[in-house]
Amino acid sequence: MNKTLLEITQTKNTGLSEVLVNWKNYDQKTFILSLAELKKRNVPVNEQIESLISDFSRNEGKPYEEIEKEFFETNGAKDYAEYVSENTKVPEKTDDEKLYLEQLRRLRIAQIEQQEQKQAKNDVLYGGLWFAGGLIVTIVSLSNGNGGIIAYGAVIFGGIQFFRGLSKSL
Repeated sequence: MNKTLLEITQTKNTGLSEVLVNWKNYDQKTFILSLAELKKRNVPVNEQIESLISDFSRNEGKPYEEIEKEFFETNGAKDYAEYVSENTKVPEKTDDEKLYLEQLRRLRIAQIEQQEQKQAKNDVLYGGLWFAGGLIVTIVSLSNGNGGIIAYGAVIFGGIQFFRGLSKSL
């Protein structure tokens, strides 16, 4: 069994430890990357892990440090961090994907603009109605000569809403 770099970086510590315990079932690359990932996560190397590393080294016929160094040099990296950064590049989107995403973006912008225009028309309509209604109530109530209701709230609110909608629609 072999694991990819992505699988190793996404595996929990217990899964990586399982690779070390069963190192005979995995290739050299999986063992080296699993141990390097555990070290990166600051997992302490206890006596059991030291024993597994020694068994692996004896099987390979070289000290582990030498095996690890040769592996990274062969793969064009000086250490695990550089190896990971070189081998986990995100693939770029194809031209079709970029075109599709641009079309979606433009469609969403058009929907937002359409919604804003509809809201502006509603503001003009309802603002005008509030303004006119408040003005009519005020004029009618004051026309009898005995004072009356001054609907300044409706007039002010309606005027503000009307002009806000008018400015948005231009």
